Amino acid sequence: MFFASIISDYFVWHYTRAWWQMWGVWRNFLWMVIHFFSIPQLSRSLFAPYKRITEGRGDKFSLEDLATYVIVNLISRTIGAIVRVFIILIGLVSLALTVAGGFVTYLFWMVAPFMVILLVGAGISLLLI
Repeated sequence: MFFASIISDYFVWHYTRAWWQMWGVWRNFLWMVIHFFSIPQLSRSLFAPYKRITEGRGDKFSLEDLATYVIVNLISRTIGAIVRVFIILIGLVSLALTVAGGFVTYLFWMVAPFMVILLVGAGISLLLI
């Protein structure tokens, strides 16, 4: 009778409390991926200069200084945007894999106890044959 109580308590835990605890772990993984790749921050600063490399405009008016100012800042912002887009894409792919992994984990968690019972039964039947 004690064994039946343990089994029933296990199934209650497996499909109630553990389910919500897994949801919390999955949410933490999603939060970690989003913040590891800094997706919100990189999206907000998409066209910021790369590593803050900028050229000052200068005190006096000169076409050469103006051209240098425009070209260096344009190149720095373009490189910054390319690097940020690349990191954001890697982060989004990682986020998609984390979401898919969570769904696979939940599916496995639903069928795992029954798979154990099925595999133990299959093993016993192979021993008896």
